[in-house]
Amino acid sequence: LMMSQNSSQQLIAKLQTASVKGSFQVLPDDFPRRTLRRRICQEVAFALSGIWLLYGVMECFQVDAGDEFLAAEREAQRRQLPCLCIDLDMDRLCSRFAAAAIPYPQNLLASLRAWLSVPRHALRICFPWKCDVDVLGCTFLHFVSFRLGTCFSFLLGAFCASGLVALLLLLLGSGAESAAEGAGVVKPEDRQAVISDILLAIELYMAPCIYSAMVAARDQAMYQSMASQVRSRSGCQRVVVVVGCAHANGILQR
Repeated sequence: LMMSQNSSQQLIAKLQTASVKGSFQVLPDDFPRRTLRRRICQEVAFALSGIWLLYGVMECFQVDAGDEFLAAEREAQRRQLPCLCIDLDMDRLCSRFAAAAIPYPQNLLASLRAWLSVPRHALRICFPWKCDVDVLGCTFLHFVSFRLGTCFSFLLGAFCASGLVALLLLLLGSGAESAAEGAGVVKPEDRQAVISDILLAIELYMAPCIYSAMVAARDQAMYQSMASQVRSRSGCQRVVVVVGCAHANGILQR
């Protein structure tokens, strides 16, 4: 039984002065739950990806990452306005990443198309259109507005996370090379070159997959959630959305 602090204090005060009788009703719980096996797999995957290491290092420097969403929720409660999450939940995010990371033929073609479109996207990022958000400019302004400790914690966390991912990729490439060398496919003198080629192939394939699952899919999901909420509220005239700078143009383009 969960109670607010004010209600619990009133109940304790009444229990100290007189006997109290009460009743409560257990309502049906339709909140989506994660199984233990799925939760363990997700936690391990996020730990190996370096995300938990990044946020862990920032937390050591007392940097509250994501505090802007809590501020938005507090402001919405103060104004008595509805506040909803429009992002993907953990289950759908992991499912989309797994679907994008498996090397199906369509995923391989999608990775190839993504690399061919890099010059076009890079040109649009460097020279944004009038309807776009200047991502580079906003990133620079946000970065210079941070305290020195915040910048240092972010850079240190990113360095540690990237080092962990690089170490895991190196272990994966070394294992694949050792198996090929044991089968006689690779010569010992070509060991380093083969490991470098394996790592390069993994990075070339996985980079578009990560972008598709972690950025593009979330842009589409947030746009659809926002649009459905606006349609369901006939009297809605203005909507305030709190998203990361990297997601702004993806949402606006839809």
